[in-house]
Amino acid sequence: MNSKYNYEFNKENCPYKDVCSLVSDENHCNSSCLRFMEIDYLLYMSRLPKSKMKALTLVPEVEDLDSFKRLKEIKDNIVEFVESGSSLYLFSMNTGNGKTSWAIKLLLKYFDEVWCGNGFKPRGLFINVPNFLRMVTENVTNPNDDFIELKRLIADVDLVIWDDIGATKLSDYDHKNLLSFIDQRILGEKSNIYTGNLPGDCLPDALGQRLASRVFNESSIIELLGQDRRGMML
Repeated sequence: MNSKYNYEFNKENCPYKDVCSLVSDENHCNSSCLRFMEIDYLLYMSRLPKSKMKALTLVPEVEDLDSFKRLKEIKDNIVEFVESGSSLYLFSMNTGNGKTSWAIKLLLKYFDEVWCGNGFKPRGLFINVPNFLRMVTENVTNPNDDFIELKRLIADVDLVIWDDIGATKLSDYDHKNLLSFIDQRILGEKSNIYTGNLPGDCLPDALGQRLASRVFNESSIIELLGQDRRGMML
């Protein structure tokens, strides 16, 4: 296990508490539950915000029915998607209509499929791209072990969510760094899920031609058309 990870059993935080038959049995729902330990570790190492560690129920608007069906097909076959090194660019020119929630749902489904026999190995990461690029810059003058560990994980894990890619126009420095991380994963046949607000023809202006090509041309493309429903039950 990662040396910074401190295991603490709390069945109220278990993502399976609503479906597990052992929760009501104090003799069996306890700190020795391997399922809880593995999932807890995968979630911790993924760097998902705590508020995002449970999959939301997402209900499509009429215009997104076909896109939701395609996303469900990926979710139902997520192990095959990841093992084949496939990538997805999930975008919408509208905000707050489920892009990030869907990406997280896919990541959590993958964890659910691979926890058994995982042996406490990190398998996926959630990276907010603007925050990540800020970390890259800060690490130049203030290097730290946490960032070194993150770079290692980016190279090694099966699946990375690159959330909010293209949110701001990249500087040459940002472009060079982000391209190197994503290129490394593509060359290693690692799976990626990108979320963003830009259609394909606008990506080169934000990301540069080479990186835009990696993100758009080497991924399945799904667009969501629904309106902003932040704060509403999806």
